[in-house]
Amino acid sequence: MVKLSVLVVNVKGKHHLPRLLTSLRGSTFRNFEVVIVDDSDMIRHQDIDNITVRIIKIGKDQGLAYCRNLAVERSTGEILLFLDNDTEVIPNSLEFLVNYLEENRNEIVQLFLVTPEGEIDSLGGIIDDLGYPKELGKNLNEELANKLNVNKLLYGKGAAIAMRRDVFYRVGGFDTKFFYGYDETDFCFRAVRLGYPIKLLRTAKVIHYEHGSFSKVSVERKARITFFLESRRLYFVHKNFTKGFLFRKSPSIWFYFIGSVVKDLTSRKDPILFKSRVKALLWFVYCIPDIVKMRILQRKINFIYDEEDLIRLGLITERS
Repeated sequence: MVKLSVLVVNVKGKHHLPRLLTSLRGSTFRNFEVVIVDDSDMIRHQDIDNITVRIIKIGKDQGLAYCRNLAVERSTGEILLFLDNDTEVIPNSLEFLVNYLEENRNEIVQLFLVTPEGEIDSLGGIIDDLGYPKELGKNLNEELANKLNVNKLLYGKGAAIAMRRDVFYRVGGFDTKFFYGYDETDFCFRAVRLGYPIKLLRTAKVIHYEHGSFSKVSVERKARITFFLESRRLYFVHKNFTKGFLFRKSPSIWFYFIGSVVKDLTSRKDPILFKSRVKALLWFVYCIPDIVKMRILQRKINFIYDEEDLIRLGLITERS
């Protein structure tokens, strides 16, 4: 068994992978394996300076959550680091990460994500009471970001997030309904409610070449992102919010969603977004039986925190 498993989904944006592997080759920490989930035969089992790179072949793209769960099953490390393939790891980041999680065994870690231009990509995030995410520190320079007090997070961005293996299994892994978007938010929301804090590790830096998995055509990309984020947001809040909190927030959740649909319908700029939101609604309706089953199962889980607790902690913000 190795100390650390680096888990990478390599289905979209495959041209980024060599840069990530090169950066891992230069890591000051060496006791790790790399597990790559790939839907093609373009890459083979290989070694990086005596570090094993294991390739898991899948028949077709089944989404990030499914692929990440599969990578965990086939890995052996005590610590799990999920990286997007369009990332680059700074040489000492793995060493800082492993040392930190050896001391803080119940925490989930957001690594310090920066853009190639040196701005902040994400310091992790919080959500509002309608389920909309807010990434902290985005587009700030590092000097300003270092002045931010980011002690508590509701979620870590899946491009670079880590935890111990036992924590992953206690939380229950990723929900495979989240094909793209909200999978890490859903996981971390459940983790926080169970008492596992999400923390930013500033010393473990990762460069993120964001959205390498999407089409370069801006309209197509915007439509696809809109579908995934809106459909999964509706799924996320109806699956996870407690009954009383969901009852109080449902009018606002649906007011904002329907308002967006009407705005898209009357807009001459982005009529394609109307179709994306309608498609998102239909997907959510299809998932209602699964949501009901999961809510019944959740009654057996002893959560430590509810939404009101998370609001007091500053992890959920309320819209005025």
